Amino acid sequence: MARPKSGDDDLGVLAAWLYYVHGLGQEQVARRLNLSRTKVTRLLAQARETGLVKISVEHEMAETLALSDWISQRYGVEECVLTPPLEAQSSEPELAERLGRESVGIAASNYLSRILLSTPDMILGVAGGRTIARMADAMRQLSKSDCLVVAMIGASSIDDGVSSYSVALQLAATIGCPARTLPLPSHVGSPQTRQTLEQDTVLRAMLDKGETAALNLLSCGGVQPGGTFFRLAGIGASEVEDAIRAGAVSEIGGFLLAADGSLVDCALNERRVGISFEALKRGTNVIIASGARKTEPLKAVMKAGLARTIIIDQEIAQALARKGA
Repeated sequence: MARPKSGDDDLGVLAAWLYYVHGLGQEQVARRLNLSRTKVTRLLAQARETGLVKISVEHEMAETLALSDWISQRYGVEECVLTPPLEAQSSEPELAERLGRESVGIAASNYLSRILLSTPDMILGVAGGRTIARMADAMRQLSKSDCLVVAMIGASSIDDGVSSYSVALQLAATIGCPARTLPLPSHVGSPQTRQTLEQDTVLRAMLDKGETAALNLLSCGGVQPGGTFFRLAGIGASEVEDAIRAGAVSEIGGFLLAADGSLVDCALNERRVGISFEALKRGTNVIIASGARKTEPLKAVMKAGLARTIIIDQEIAQALARKGA
């Protein structure tokens, strides 16, 4: 095909037409126009820069992606994975909450599968929670024997399948790798008991392994008497109320945080058995959460610098947008 003689503008139009409309690759465009591939690349770049070519993404996901980018920048996280809107949110709150948890669980399972399949010899830390459990349910069967799943915190006193102990075992079975759990309560009777346990050489080795995890998966929640985490951990209302008076608004991996992201000075933090707060802050953490009630707890987690990636639903995203605007 002969090249137009009217300069780069006409040539750029022709290159852009062949590339964007006809769907030819840059190498094919270069051959059609008797140009080098470098020249075609430059023409296409100029076409975009000068407005000759305007690219528009016409899809309902475009708004979701834009909001995701805004949240990442506004709240200082490296990545925000946001699930699409659910029609049930406004008219059926209970159904919306369940579907939101399931959709976040599916998104998190896809995210984790991609990382696992591209990362050899991986140690994966996991805490408990209903959303984390939904992620484990949604995971497809893998064969990654070079992975190790470790529990980041001791088991719940009442285990209904969402404790770190149960989730670690379920994930390991699905991934096809071994697991290391902490067969101890998430909270012991006194800070002295916790300190004694952590000095034990066997337990110390298990905790040290957890503190070297390449990736940690956690959810977060509010702090209120009778809340799921506290009920399953066997923690009474009076202790939760003491933590609230000390400023606790967020629970993550058994740690209680204040609104500014600081670790609350309270007995429950001193009695927790698991990897240290310092190790958690050093780690690469993926926080998954659903439901507007998780907004303030998640904000505290992000202020603490604990979140590299957040995987959330539209309810949290919209609440973050309102509060962060």
